[in-house]
This record gives sequence, C-alpha cells and structure tokens, in this order.
Amino acid sequence: MSKVDSGVCFLLAGKGVDNVVIIGSGPAGYTAAIYAARANLKPVVFEGYQAGGVPGGQLMTTTEVENFPGFPEGITGPDLMDRMRRQTERWGAELYQEDVEAIDLKSSPFTIQSSERKVKCHTVIIATGATAKRLRLPREDEFWSRGISACAICDGASPLFKGQFLAVVGGGIQQQKKHYT
Repeated sequence: MSKVDSGVCFLLAGKGVDNVVIIGSGPAGYTAAIYAARANLKPVVFEGYQAGGVPGGQLMTTTEVENFPGFPEGITGPDLMDRMRRQTERWGAELYQEDVEAIDLKSSPFTIQSSERKVKCHTVIIATGATAKRLRLPREDEFWSRGISACAICDGASPLFKGQFLAVVGGGIQQQKKHYT
C-alpha cells in the first residue's frame, strides 16, 4: 500500500510489517539506512558479523582510509564505520547484530529470517558488500594488512612500500592498471 504526497511515494507499513529491511553494515548499508530513516521509513538493519565478528564490512579491517571526503588527515576504517553506525542510530534505524539466514521474496510482504527473529517488510535492500579473494598462502592471515593486501592502489601508495618491489597477483586488468599507473 502506498500514499502519494507532494510527488513522493511513502510506503505505509501495516501492522507487523516494516517498510524497509537493509541487509549489510558497510558504507552502503548504513547510508541506505540513514536515507530511509530520514524519510521516516523506520528501517531495520541486519548488520551481520562480517569482519572479525563485528558489523561494519571490510572497512573494519582497513587501517587507514585516505580517500573518503571530509577527513583530510585520513581516518581508520573502524573509526569511520563507528561514525556511520552512530549516525544511523541517531536517525532511529533499528539495528540487529545478526546474520540473515533466509529471505523469502516469493510473496509480499517479504520475509527476512535470522536466528533471533523473523521480520516482514515491503522492501529489501541487500548491501552485503564484497569479500577479498585470498590465495591461501602459508601464514597469509598473519601478514594480512601487514604486507599482504587486497587493494593494490590503497596499500601500494603507502610510504611503507615506497621504493620497494611489489608483487600483484590476480585481479585481471584492474590490478594491472593500478600497478602501472
């Protein structure tokens, strides 16, 4: 059911049915939640447990974020995600640190199931991000973010590696572009 008011369509949640569920807690998930909350859609966010058992996506494993506007001195990934999460909470989004186990999109309202709860909703935004492919090298976990990286452009620009020989594995043409530019 929807209501048109001033050219904007607002979903009206029925009893026990939420307007929007967002799955994922990286920048895209939190940004979607902030926009939905500001539009009074009362979003529900399933943050999941992605990196290191905490919500926040891949940025939770990033030491320095140098390319996010508004932070001229840079910011750590966990600090940036903490700020995004606090802003999401400030706008009233309902946050659950739970993984989604099942989604039923066959009929409306849709059903989202975690180990803790079942939620019905009109709209689902899937913002689960990506996961870096690892090589499964011996001691790879030990050296992850300490010499082994998934972002050649990010970490290759680090002063730590300036003047050093680097190896770039995989990624096709994108990794080659990053390496040679």
